[in-house]
Amino acid sequence: MAVLGVLLMASWFVRVEVLSKVSVAAGSIILLAALVIIGPLGSAVINAVAMFVEVSGRPLRVRFFNAAMTAIVGSVGGLTYLWVGGARDVSALAGPGELLLRVGVPMMIADVVLTLVNVALIAGIVWADGAQSFRRNFRSMLMTSGLAQIGYGVIGFLFVILWLPAKVGPVSAAFILIPLFVARWAFVQYGEEQRAHERTLTALVATVETRDPYAVGHSERVARLAEWIGEDLGLPQSDMTALRYAAMLHDVGLIGVPPSRLRQRANWPDATERSQLANHPPSGAALLEGIDFLNDSFEAIRHHHERVDGHGYPDQRAGSEIPLLARIVAVCDAFDALTLTRPGHEGLKTEAALAALSARVGTHLDGDVVAALASALERHTWIGVELGTLGVAEESIIDHDHPEVSDLMAAAISGAGPVR
Repeated sequence: MAVLGVLLMASWFVRVEVLSKVSVAAGSIILLAALVIIGPLGSAVINAVAMFVEVSGRPLRVRFFNAAMTAIVGSVGGLTYLWVGGARDVSALAGPGELLLRVGVPMMIADVVLTLVNVALIAGIVWADGAQSFRRNFRSMLMTSGLAQIGYGVIGFLFVILWLPAKVGPVSAAFILIPLFVARWAFVQYGEEQRAHERTLTALVATVETRDPYAVGHSERVARLAEWIGEDLGLPQSDMTALRYAAMLHDVGLIGVPPSRLRQRANWPDATERSQLANHPPSGAALLEGIDFLNDSFEAIRHHHERVDGHGYPDQRAGSEIPLLARIVAVCDAFDALTLTRPGHEGLKTEAALAALSARVGTHLDGDVVAALASALERHTWIGVELGTLGVAEESIIDHDHPEVSDLMAAAISGAGPVR
């Protein structure tokens, strides 16, 4: 118990965050090995003590909860291992087949059970605090860090084999932790690659926002709303990533359009302005072509101004022909435009903006996505942004994302072929 407890605390130093919700931690491997080596009670004790004495600056109540949670997880995992026929005396087993059936398989089953319990406890306390939906959090954690936990079971099994049947004892920790340091290095590189992607996004968005001061912050707000909707709809992590990238870069095609051409109220939109506006989604997708990590976002970028009635642009797609991610960005785009206070337009409050979106269901917007936004905003607070004049005359300000502009474009292109 003492050796495993020290190893558990030492494992904190090889923990690395891969993404915002996914981390790699050797502690999970130590926990799984402890189920077999010292049993349910021993596993519960070392997990509780290690978590309680963790030097983290966390409040006492948080450490109490974490200690209790890991003790429950450790004991439930150990009891599950025994309940499904896991061997109590591993050293008495002979041959790889018996080790696999009496230790490996029960450990993997215990791994799944303790993962479910762990995720349920975390999602439960977040729900009890009134922050987020239990179901959404449970599913999200299970699809991210929960999946990684299954891989820990295999390494934990190897740890047990080295410790007991191979009689290497506590020294086996070196054979486990050294590869983990190598794995940590690899995951750090992966994490750096993700951060490089984010820097690329930031640079592209900054290019758009530098040309048009009224666009500052718009992409980030749309991305935040899109993530809330994606969570409510239960999108898988791969789609969530593609959705965030699309939401951040949906207006990158405006780089080639002079902002002044899209801000003139008089006789707007004329043929030139309509053509420039209709071409910014496909231009944005074309501009990003060749950037591999954005491949799954191209369709959403190209079609975020389509309408469910088929009168949008650039390809006049209708209903389910419009990619789901594009329908999500469209709703977020419209909501941000409605709640934004700018010269000549007083931003709506959340309830009024949602009512305006609901009135457009079936013509402009997708009803399921609007409903998901309404559901998400019950859990999240949205504060509309107020922009000053920024040196531009009030009467000249046009927001191409505003639903009224979508109606103008729809009226202008209705009955025509796809706008190119």
